[in-house]
Amino acid sequence: MKFRRTPKFKEDYSNLSEADRIAVDNAFNNVSLALQGNNQLQKYFSLHKMEGRHEIWEGHVKQNLCFTFYFTRDDTGEKVCFFRRIGTHDIYKAP
Repeated sequence: MKFRRTPKFKEDYSNLSEADRIAVDNAFNNVSLALQGNNQLQKYFSLHKMEGRHEIWEGHVKQNLCFTFYFTRDDTGEKVCFFRRIGTHDIYKAP
């Protein structure tokens, strides 16, 4: 599986506090493992589909630091995870 970040994710990330950026950096190796099937890590990051959003998923790095993502396939058929947004629960207004 490939992982990509949307421009909005990159913008959100740059607006995080330094402590939150460090938390994201430390967590995302395990987030990638969770997204590839590690059930224990899926529970830890609380990965699940968003209510009312058919194709968008959500997860939490820590309390009040959440991220949204979706899956698609590239031209070769390989699965790609796009991280859409990251930040406080305010991102749910426009996930």
